[in-house]
Amino acid sequence: MTQAAKLYFEDVELGDEIGPAIVSVALEQVVDFCSLWGNPAPNRFTDQAEAEKIGLDGPIVPGIMTMALVSRVITDWAGAGTVADLDLVFRGTVPHNQPLHVGIQVSDTEQDDDGNHVQCDITMTGPVPDRPYVIGTARLNLPSRD
Repeated sequence: MTQAAKLYFEDVELGDEIGPAIVSVALEQVVDFCSLWGNPAPNRFTDQAEAEKIGLDGPIVPGIMTMALVSRVITDWAGAGTVADLDLVFRGTVPHNQPLHVGIQVSDTEQDDDGNHVQCDITMTGPVPDRPYVIGTARLNLPSRD
């Protein structure tokens, strides 16, 4: 993965769209994530039978892993250290091995004594775009060209 070019506040306009970035999460990635997280397999994130025990159709991507994926899409665009706040609402479970479309749209820009702020709306969908898995907002702090 390449480092994003430095993004400045002056480069961003209301309504700008980022993506949709298309990501997919494989079972092996979830197993590795859960192991590092301290929730080793088998569990509802990694095992069909465990997921079915709690009423799921199959294993799901952990919420904090989903947040990390969204954050990565943002930082790939805006640069590391720019995310000041990320607020996501899960509208459905996020499945493995499916194309996940992460769309981000600039909804507000503001300059004040604390810096340059960009508000973004976020949507993560699967193959059916009108049924989001995740919606939310992010607030970014971007440098000025000056």
